[in-house]
Amino acid sequence: MKQLLALLLALAPLVSHAQTVDDGESRAEQLFGYLLRNQSDSLYDALAEKVKPLLKRVQLKDALAQAEALAGKYVKHGPWTSSDVADSRVYQSTVTFKNAELTALIGLDPGGRMTAIRLMPPMVLTPEVDDMPLPNDAVETDDTVRTSPLIRLPATITLSGRSPQPPMVVMVHGSGALDRNETVMGNQTFRDLARQLADRGISSLRYDKRSFVYPSQPVSSMDDETTLDALAAIALARTYSNKVYLLGHSLGAMMAPVIASRADKGQLSGIIMLAATARPMLDVVNEQLQHLASADTTTITTQTDIEQVIGEVRRQSPHYFEPQHQVETAQVLSLPILVMQGGRDYQVTMADFQLWQQALGHRSNVTLLSFPDLNHLFLPGTGTSTPQEYLIRQSIPSPVIDAIEHFILQ
Repeated sequence: MKQLLALLLALAPLVSHAQTVDDGESRAEQLFGYLLRNQSDSLYDALAEKVKPLLKRVQLKDALAQAEALAGKYVKHGPWTSSDVADSRVYQSTVTFKNAELTALIGLDPGGRMTAIRLMPPMVLTPEVDDMPLPNDAVETDDTVRTSPLIRLPATITLSGRSPQPPMVVMVHGSGALDRNETVMGNQTFRDLARQLADRGISSLRYDKRSFVYPSQPVSSMDDETTLDALAAIALARTYSNKVYLLGHSLGAMMAPVIASRADKGQLSGIIMLAATARPMLDVVNEQLQHLASADTTTITTQTDIEQVIGEVRRQSPHYFEPQHQVETAQVLSLPILVMQGGRDYQVTMADFQLWQQALGHRSNVTLLSFPDLNHLFLPGTGTSTPQEYLIRQSIPSPVIDAIEHFILQ
């Protein structure tokens, strides 16, 4: 999982009271100061009336401490910049912690009322290094995933030129507010996959996640988080290709069997699951935090620290902990399934992969592959995996691409 569950750095939306557009930056600074000083009552008192019913005062406590538990001590934050996102004016600042940099995001609606405040991994990378160029015979174009009249998600279609009617892969993200490239620190997993698959004769569709496009809208279910938008993306992909595959990563992989079970008959030709959780989410998150504590990369050092972080995440995003029955659902699917796992992944581990092996290993429609040297982003490394290695720009190695190509084109 990424962000909220994988890196456990995203925070639930908080909102504030009215202000003018002219003093937006100063108001953003004031509200961020409340967060830094743990003035949760001031934050709650600043909530827009329409949002107050969605949050409790306790949910606003210790926001900075939660980020510091994983990113190290707060050091400083930079100037505020702003841009229009959907129905909000969004203010952003780069926040430096001892072990990582995060983005502070504060959104204001047209009336000057604040719609969101979050700490999350950087939404925008430094100028993109085009080390994964688009193949010469491929084309990229923009489109829109339309889940409903009010939910419109910008998308990129990568069309391979290697065949007249190439198959298409729909990419479904992990948890949190992720862009269409699934940008995590220094890497863009979905962009890299799209470019490499295009070179193998496979087209793809990737889209900005709903929580990325509409950061002020609360997410209270897996339907809102992932499923409904993925189904809409599949429908769009069918207008480009009559052979569509669903590729989910992390949370998207966990939900892939559920999404496939709800897709119209014949819409999908198969599903690809990269780092799919099989165990209850509480066990997964606890294991992630235990790993980070033992790796000495965060300020989490005791079981009390771990329980506090888990408690806050459960209060802010309870839908992540609701059973999804992904294993049982996968067992009754008849379409082809490819399950892939990195051996160095500490976020979704080989314990999950072994459960998939036990549940699906005897099925003729299922292929299960593990890669000992790869981490959660399917990037190579050695030794203990930590969030800091995600800062290093790498490319997904060819054996992973080979496996996806063989699964689709066999």
